[in-house]
Amino acid sequence: MIPLGMFILFAAILTTVLSVRIKRDAQRTREVESLSKTLNLPFMENDSIGLGQQLQHFSLFRKGRRTMFRRSKVSNIIRGNVGETDVYLFDYTYVVSTGKSSRRITQSVFFANDKKWYLPNFTLRPERWWHKILSGLGIQKDINFEENPRFSDNFWLKSEFEGIVREKFTPNLQQFLLEKPPVHLEGENYYLLAYKPGKKLKPSEAKQYFETCCELTRLMQTEGKLELLQLADIEPLNEDEIKLKMER
Repeated sequence: MIPLGMFILFAAILTTVLSVRIKRDAQRTREVESLSKTLNLPFMENDSIGLGQQLQHFSLFRKGRRTMFRRSKVSNIIRGNVGETDVYLFDYTYVVSTGKSSRRITQSVFFANDKKWYLPNFTLRPERWWHKILSGLGIQKDINFEENPRFSDNFWLKSEFEGIVREKFTPNLQQFLLEKPPVHLEGENYYLLAYKPGKKLKPSEAKQYFETCCELTRLMQTEGKLELLQLADIEPLNEDEIKLKMER
């Protein structure tokens, strides 16, 4: 039987931890909401439109251990559109187990949704030394561009549809990614994800990252013709428009 003193101490520690987390989460919500006002875009504290469920097939959204009390969640959503492409910036929180302990991770994610894209499944991430070893041993190989060795040396690009990926990754797109790398990029059909693994961006960082990802979105729309995106081009979506698009 646990001594009463130990139980009280444990309860006090747990209460303190939860209190700190609640205050920290509330502060984060205020910061992102303030950023949405700076961008003149709508804000949603909770995922009432089901982004988390919609993106379950991406590996990022399958991370973490789900229990009765610990579930991954999407929150603090900024939403708008670039032309006909819906764009979102949000926080994604999940819990991972490390031995006997667990760790709660919150990271920023950019998501673009365009029914005209038909992107091949692909992942793009920085190429590390172990990638080069795996490639040299013939265990794993990525897609390289002989005409752009700098891009190939910097990024590990994987896809089952190499031919289509080579068409999509035009010289202009490669150059943009070299100059403004999103760190991790994933595409599938209508969807494009960009994020820095495990990184929750500060408001100033999030603003710059969002603008960069919107530039990338515009570049993909124009198929190789790079047009820098002005914030005036990002038009807000109202609640009814978002729910209608998510239902389609």
